[in-house]
Amino acid sequence: AAISAWLGTSTWPAYCAAGITAAYGMLKTYWVFGGTALWSIAPLDPEMIEKARSGTAARWFEIADAFSVVLAVAGVLFALATVRPRRWLPAWLVRWSLWPLATFMVLRGVLGMIGDVQQIASGESGPLTHQAIWDLALWAPLFLIWGLLWAATAITYTRRAGALPRSHSTRR
Repeated sequence: AAISAWLGTSTWPAYCAAGITAAYGMLKTYWVFGGTALWSIAPLDPEMIEKARSGTAARWFEIADAFSVVLAVAGVLFALATVRPRRWLPAWLVRWSLWPLATFMVLRGVLGMIGDVQQIASGESGPLTHQAIWDLALWAPLFLIWGLLWAATAITYTRRAGALPRSHSTRR
């Protein structure tokens, strides 16, 4: 209830979600066009990272990477559409789209952290532990925060969309 009251009908969660989505989309675009920065800390199988770096990754991987850029663009547009003063997106569409997305991202963050801690605690060294350290430090918290921002966007948009008719109908 306290978080709900604190959020109110704010638009900042949507702007933050759009910003993170845009940054992630730019990174993915960079990778699609052959960039290699951050590949060494990407949360992927080390063998897949090496194939992506060398340009020998499977076709499905290249398609999935390109599709993630399209999803990022759609995500930015969707997030920005929720902050427009005119509420043209139906609240049910926002709920049905953003709650599953938020849930997936929060689960990715939390379960990633649990797996990372287990890998690090195993005492093993090597590429999997290196990847787990980076995932725990960067990717898992990013996905957790990103998912919480999408959830907050769904809550605040639904409130703004629901408040509009009531406020007009109660005014005289």
